[in-house]
Amino acid sequence: MANSNAAQQNSEPQKKITIGPLERDGEKLIHSLEKGNMVAILSKAEIMYTLLRGDYLCYIHPIGAEEGRAKRLPNTEECRAVVKNLSGLADQLFEVEFELGMDTMGVMQAAENAIVAFLDSIGELPAEDIDFMTGEAPKQNS
Repeated sequence: MANSNAAQQNSEPQKKITIGPLERDGEKLIHSLEKGNMVAILSKAEIMYTLLRGDYLCYIHPIGAEEGRAKRLPNTEECRAVVKNLSGLADQLFEVEFELGMDTMGVMQAAENAIVAFLDSIGELPAEDIDFMTGEAPKQNS
């Protein structure tokens, strides 16, 4: 019985995630979100994973860290402008295409693995933890 279940599991199509660079252009960022894609916005040592699911969902995560934070922005013209302007503040943008119904956290983990591998391959892994919202290193407690 276990073999038939394994055969069924192996015959299921693999879920696919595609990640690639996205030009630092606000209109292209918004267009990608409107197509249902995720956009990973790299700023120093943090990545903001952004989705449009009714509202703008933003998951901010320091590279390699276990913790992160989330922000929900209403789908208004004002918030659209804020998200659009993130392209100009970013070091790099990545477009993440994935199938509907895939686990969002799993997609973010796969995207981060690809981004870290890419940054490592070009020798640009960030050395410090920089806060995405302030652009500053965290203060050390003395």
